[in-house]
Amino acid sequence: MTDSKFDIVVIGGGSTGTAVARDCAMRGLRTLLLERDDIASATVGTCAGMISSGLKYHDEPDIMKMCSKEVVCWNHIARHIIMKNPVLAPLLDLSDAASDSSYMDSYSEHVEERDVPAMMFLTPDASLEIEPMLHPEIIAGVYYEEYFIDPFRLCLLQALDAINHDAEIRTYCEVIDFEINDKQEIEGVIFYNRVSGATESVATKLVVNAAGPWAHKVAKSAKDELPIRLNKGAHVIFDRRIVNTGITVKAIDGRWIYLFPHENTTLLGTTALDTWEDPDTLVASFDEIEYLLQSMETVLPSIREARIIRTMTGVRPLVPDWKVPERNVTRGYRIIDHSENDGKKGLISFLGGKLVTCRHMAEAVTDLVCKKLGKDIACSTHEKPLPGNEDDVDIIALSKEYDISLHALERMRARRGTEMLKVLELTKEHPEWKTTICTCEPIIEAEIRLSIREEFPQTLNDLRRRLRLGTGPCQGTFCTYKAASILSEELGLAGDDFLVDILDFRAERWKGIRQSLRGEQLAQEELAQGMYACVGNLDQSDVDYDLKPWEEGH
Repeated sequence: MTDSKFDIVVIGGGSTGTAVARDCAMRGLRTLLLERDDIASATVGTCAGMISSGLKYHDEPDIMKMCSKEVVCWNHIARHIIMKNPVLAPLLDLSDAASDSSYMDSYSEHVEERDVPAMMFLTPDASLEIEPMLHPEIIAGVYYEEYFIDPFRLCLLQALDAINHDAEIRTYCEVIDFEINDKQEIEGVIFYNRVSGATESVATKLVVNAAGPWAHKVAKSAKDELPIRLNKGAHVIFDRRIVNTGITVKAIDGRWIYLFPHENTTLLGTTALDTWEDPDTLVASFDEIEYLLQSMETVLPSIREARIIRTMTGVRPLVPDWKVPERNVTRGYRIIDHSENDGKKGLISFLGGKLVTCRHMAEAVTDLVCKKLGKDIACSTHEKPLPGNEDDVDIIALSKEYDISLHALERMRARRGTEMLKVLELTKEHPEWKTTICTCEPIIEAEIRLSIREEFPQTLNDLRRRLRLGTGPCQGTFCTYKAASILSEELGLAGDDFLVDILDFRAERWKGIRQSLRGEQLAQEELAQGMYACVGNLDQSDVDYDLKPWEEGH
């Protein structure tokens, strides 16, 4: 075991894990976060980014109230990465409005604190004026507004703020075992460093298991149990913002699904299927894609004319309520102190929860951690802004000063807020770094270099999560080589490592593309194959995939 001694080791680098690391570090606890892959590389990276008001959970008033309050917190600490979207629920049958009228009352109870209008009925003409693509035979529309956040940046900013408060963040470090004494107390965590190939260990007083769909496997590594209900959710992603507002509709099985403009794309989701498969290998099925398309087609007949660029699939770690439909399982969360059930002392696990409640979950578990450590330190994560949220940014003035397009600056501002000034300062010394690398997003070279230097990415996929590199219509077809060259230069990668990373990045893009290939996207993929397999000769590469131990399992 190393000499490192921590008060708390957090396992999992998603929204909850990074929120716990931030809260613990801000309270002065010596904190280490271990993530087997990259920050936000699993479940949270496959969600729609909604920080929901809790509208769907009106049957759980405490959960709805919690969600509404957390929306207010996020608008205070992270408004630079938040978007407010108008949403329409078009109605083809008045029975839907009658059966769900209680939604309107529940939603409208909390509108003032969230700074949104009360839910309202619209006439067919008014609904069609807002969204002309709706079915012409709708009989009414219900209008409301919800907030959305960039989940990748949220997790990264929480991790960076934890680092600012002296926490350690270790990515590509997979927990494989625990040091447990005769009293069944956890004394240390053993993990495999996927970059170096070494097995390392650290001493700790407590462990918080925030591994999401893998939480039960972490518990098993400690020779403990954690019952969990895994639920698969798939999204279809379109190549641009194909609607003016969000659209929600009852699917063919009576569930609510949605079509949300998000960043530079549009997300159609989501399915909800109990699963016993490995979360690492799940992909969207043909049936899931058709279920979503046919359901949305009832109110948006032209949906199939839009170009699908990929799908994404995640797994929800639900509270293990069985013999009830998924929609009736609580969307609250539970904190499991394993010592209370004759389990390992010092191990605390999460079940359930949502993106919007991750800060609340972190506050609750950090309160418990402080109690166990005999410390009385108040939470302040709801008060102190995340990096970049210190002030407003005048992108018009910055565009004139730095001679960079408003579009590129607005996208940069949506990721960084005031921190974008660091990027722009780099262009003073290196004006050539104003070059656009990813034209779909867009992203300039200076931002890629700053991200590599300050946000600890190790791969192109990490840069994708930091910057949305390669997430647009071309799915990285035209930016992969350029970004890889910059990454290799900044990190000093060898030629083989350079090619391995490109292959891994392209494989990850293909993972989400192949299920949905149809129409114009087939031509797009033929072009990409021609560039990378024929011109780039990557299908005949002599790269040895065993050169990097961390590639195992990818």
